[in-house]
Amino acid sequence: FDYQAQYDVALAYRNAEKPFVIRNDPSVMEVVRRWDDDPEYLHKKLGDENRIYTERSPKNHFMYYNVRKRKQVRNWRQPENDVVSMSYGEWLERALLREAYALDDPEIKARSDELREKRMTLPNRDEEDIPDDDEIQVDNDRESEKRMKWYYFRLNAFLEEAKGDTVDKFVFDEVAFFDPRNTTASHFYFVEPEDQRGINCRFGMRGIVAENHYDLSRNMIAILGGERRYIIAHPAQCSKMGLYPAQHPSGRHSSFDWSNPSDWDVHPEFRTAEVNEVVLHASDVLYLPTSWFHYISNLSLNYQCNIRSGIGHENADAIRDCGFNPKDKPKDVSEEQ
Repeated sequence: FDYQAQYDVALAYRNAEKPFVIRNDPSVMEVVRRWDDDPEYLHKKLGDENRIYTERSPKNHFMYYNVRKRKQVRNWRQPENDVVSMSYGEWLERALLREAYALDDPEIKARSDELREKRMTLPNRDEEDIPDDDEIQVDNDRESEKRMKWYYFRLNAFLEEAKGDTVDKFVFDEVAFFDPRNTTASHFYFVEPEDQRGINCRFGMRGIVAENHYDLSRNMIAILGGERRYIIAHPAQCSKMGLYPAQHPSGRHSSFDWSNPSDWDVHPEFRTAEVNEVVLHASDVLYLPTSWFHYISNLSLNYQCNIRSGIGHENADAIRDCGFNPKDKPKDVSEEQ
């Protein structure tokens, strides 16, 4: 839908809890102009010193897991992705390297090399500089190892922390159309603004895949640079998704690799699943109602931010019939986009 020409139609879809894509919102396009059109803007704002929560993996597939549930599954093996802290400058360096390899572009490679040379001149950061979070690992990888790994840069901003010189304030100032205080710009994107849970941004490298899953609340997902491919499915397809059970550390997620057809033999029911595919470009916003499945492929270096606003119960029976209790909302709902 076109925000300026089809606003009322899109709002009717939102109120009916149907997924849709809307574009041409001037507020969104202004962020894209800053973030995507000016390659140095975010680097200048986020810099090379501030270390941020960043997911890391030796493979391009990322699987959510809750380590606190590990004792509930016998012989559980943690997925290969974990969490380190990294500056935006270092993440950009590595993301540009992936772009250069994929596009065979010497100019992008030169920019990545330039960022690496600059990083090598910065003072070494010790363990005391790592954010205070038990989940974050010390990054002891050698440079050669880092060049081969995949990184998913994350900015989680909370309204109560959006003050002073904080990343939270930066995100809320930048992505004003997702700020519930800005009622004019954000009205369309919040179904229940009183249930907002902050702005969650994910900056992805080309090739990264977030495994199929459903979330326990409504989701507005804005692409503010680059491209992402979403495969989505109605909650009624739950029995065909090969999900880990609710108490598994990766509960609500498909237990097999959608991109590997040989894995489909383990879950033949998946072959009859009904799905939709959409490629999102910069300034597109996707609405996913509660419990809709989504499998995400990062088609290029990209910037994505999303918000949650309450829970819809229109598909609760479909999720319940699949062995999950939609009323059991954990305190640490995943934010995998």
